[in-house]
Amino acid sequence: MIRRKCRNNCNSNRLKAVKTTTPSDKSHLLDRTPPDDYLRECTRRIAEQETIDKGDAVSVLIFRVGGEYLALPTTVFQEVIDNYTVHSVPHRGGIVAGIATIRGELLLCASLPKLLRLEEISSEKDSSSQRLIVVEREESRMAFPVDEVQGVARYRRGELIPVPATLQQATATYTIGLFSWRDRRVGCLDDQLLFYTLNKSFA
Repeated sequence: MIRRKCRNNCNSNRLKAVKTTTPSDKSHLLDRTPPDDYLRECTRRIAEQETIDKGDAVSVLIFRVGGEYLALPTTVFQEVIDNYTVHSVPHRGGIVAGIATIRGELLLCASLPKLLRLEEISSEKDSSSQRLIVVEREESRMAFPVDEVQGVARYRRGELIPVPATLQQATATYTIGLFSWRDRRVGCLDDQLLFYTLNKSFA
């Protein structure tokens, strides 16, 4: 009997010692200001992640010219034209492919095969996939025909593979590196050098 009373008293004391958390107490916990070190650490990690996501990843448009898959940053692309006609310009040739009328605007068109010394654009019987790509950089606007547009992809700068010595010299000059995409090697073109060369040719 004495043992039972002691056990009941102990249980009663334990229940009294337990503090019940009320909804009001929970709200106070949520309202507590986190330590300054915690906030600084969270801010640092978020900033680092944004740097990785935005600064390291590059968005490009992949297209095919002859047998080569190439890419340029999406920031320079304006639009892709399905149906187009490139008219030759008298006394001009080489890199200058001609002119095209795009929404009432006359645009000079470049020949990437001539510039990069690649296989020429495919013949008319294979023209269903051909497109005219309109690009712009620092208020310099132009276009160039391609055999096929593959779509948009992303790569990280650290993933670029050095240009091999076996690549055509002209192509290698305008290529900053290669990256893998769908079991293919894609040449990432130097848009700054490309526009610089084309603008000199159009002048």
